[in-house]
Order: sequence, then structure tokens, then C-alpha cells
Amino acid sequence: MAETTAERAVPTIDLSIFTTEPLQHEERVKVGQRLVETLHRFGFIKIVGHGFPKRDIDEALAWTKRLFDLPVDEKMKAPHPPGPMPHRGYSSIGKEKVYSQADVAEHKEDGDVGQSLRKISDFKESYEIGSEQDPVQQNIWLPEDVLPGFRGYMTTLYDRLLGVSKTILEAIAIGLSLDAEEHAESVKLISDRHCQLRLLHYPEVTKEKLRNELLARLPAHNDWGTITLLFQDDNGGLELKDPHSQAFLSAEPEEGALVLNIGDIFQRFTNDYFVSALHQVAVPDPDAVPESGIPARYSIPFFVVPDFSHTISTLNRFITADNPSKYDPVRFDEYGSQVSKYQYREKEL
Repeated sequence: MAETTAERAVPTIDLSIFTTEPLQHEERVKVGQRLVETLHRFGFIKIVGHGFPKRDIDEALAWTKRLFDLPVDEKMKAPHPPGPMPHRGYSSIGKEKVYSQADVAEHKEDGDVGQSLRKISDFKESYEIGSEQDPVQQNIWLPEDVLPGFRGYMTTLYDRLLGVSKTILEAIAIGLSLDAEEHAESVKLISDRHCQLRLLHYPEVTKEKLRNELLARLPAHNDWGTITLLFQDDNGGLELKDPHSQAFLSAEPEEGALVLNIGDIFQRFTNDYFVSALHQVAVPDPDAVPESGIPARYSIPFFVVPDFSHTISTLNRFITADNPSKYDPVRFDEYGSQVSKYQYREKEL
């Protein structure tokens, strides 16, 4: 049973010193250190001053809503294929199943782990987009006449969020005081061509549906990349687990802010100095929901990952006598295949 959500706020930091102000090295070091300290403590943070202004966030969310407002048969003109790869195109409600490795362990004796995980479906739909230069996973686009301008806008959005991600990783590198060799290794944690842009829609849920059906929105899970950036609408709903208190903290919407969480790869890279953040979009107690139910929610995560062929090894500075190495080197594509194997059915039933 998940812990109850605490009322404490997710901390916020302003990174405008890295995006809009003249170069001030000493100030950048101070802000970078505060960023690192918070990520070390929590594994997540809200960021303002990141270089992607509110008007652009609103535009991205408006495009997301236009996409999901299309009839299902139109959205199905860009269907996500069976199986977890390629992770591209449109997934209708319930097609994808998000889970944690603890969930897998809980069902490992069930015979069909994937089917056991799907006993409670995820009440959401999504659309996955990558770089147009990705040689492993090609994008699956809607025909242009279905949603004119969508492909062009999302291609540009991918590139802009890639730039925001690089700025944040640079701030983290400065905050950690990485030397030249360590910095060169940290740069390999982000790939121009293998990151993933995701558009998400959680439909409204009536109070009656909450009372009468078992459903999930986004179960508690960890992301398996480097970091994740998330933009959300005013309805919020994201919760992140404080690794110390074990309570889920609500990431309340904040004007112009993105939510950043650490993923598994950064945890391995830093030997648990940064810990991958467990997070969820929970289904509330029906008795606590107004008669109108839960409103629809739209969000846009951007998953920062290395090249698929990159082997992630822990930096030596994080390995000590008191904190010995916890992880063997691993190729990113092999790790991803292992942790995402039940996300999609290989064949539709």
C-alpha cells in the first residue's frame, strides 16, 4: 500500500543565471551547488528560469490537447507497434502498462508477469516522439492532413527541450565540480538522437467510475534514463516520493516551472549519490473527490537518455571504502530492454 501524500512542497530553484544573464561563474557555481544538494536530498526538484518560457509551455500543451481531442480512428493512423520497441506513435487508453521493478518482483511467481501487471489498467493515452535522426527508432507520424503543423511543431519542440536538458546537465556538472575527464563522461549521458518526447492525456474520471472500477492513472515507478523533464497543466497530479520520509510529495503546478527527476542511469553513474525518483499520478480516494470527478490532465515529459550503445559506468569519485561500487557497467539499450519488457504486449489479444 502506497504511503499517504504529504502536504510538503517540492522545492523550486531558479536557473536563469544559466539561461538569460551574463556569464557569472561564481554565481553559477553557487546555484549549481544548490541544485545538486537538492537533487542529492530528494531526487527531484521544480525548476524555473530554465529557458522555455510559460507562453511556449502553454503552446506545447495546447498542441497536446489538439492531438488527443482527435477521434480515436484518426489518432490510430499513427499506431504504436506491438511490443516495447520502437517506442513511437499513439497508444490508446490501457495499451501501455507502467510499473516498478518491485511490481515485477511481486508478480514473478504468477507465470505470466505481463498479464498479471495488467489486471489494473492505466487510464491514459500517449504519443511518443523522438529525433528525426534516430537510427534505431523511427518516428511514426500522423498524416499531415489529420493535424496540420503537428509534425513540424513537435520536431522543433524536441530540439528545444534537448537544449534545455543540456543546460540543466551543465548546471549539475558545475555543481558537482566535475573535472574535465568527468565532465566528458557526464556529457555522454545525453544523446542528441535517442531522447524521447512524450505527450500524455489522462481523461477525466467520474466519481462513479472511481467507485466501481479498479484503475490506475500512472502507477508508482522509476524512469530508467538519465533525467526527466516534465511540463504539466494546471490540474497537476504528479507526486514524487521523498526517499527519507517515504511520503509522496505533491508537485503542485507552478507558473513557468518544469519538474525534474533523477532516473536510474544517473543513479548508477553516481553510485547512489543521486537516487532515481519514484513517482506517480495517483487515483484519489473516491470519497475525497467532488461529484464532478477528476478533471482531465495533460502533461509533457522529456526523457533524457544516452546513446543506446553507450555503456554506463560509475564515476570513480563516487566509489570509496565507505561507499563501494554498487553497479556493474551496463549498455543502455540492454538495461532498457530489461526494465521495460512488460510495458507493451508483443501481440495484441
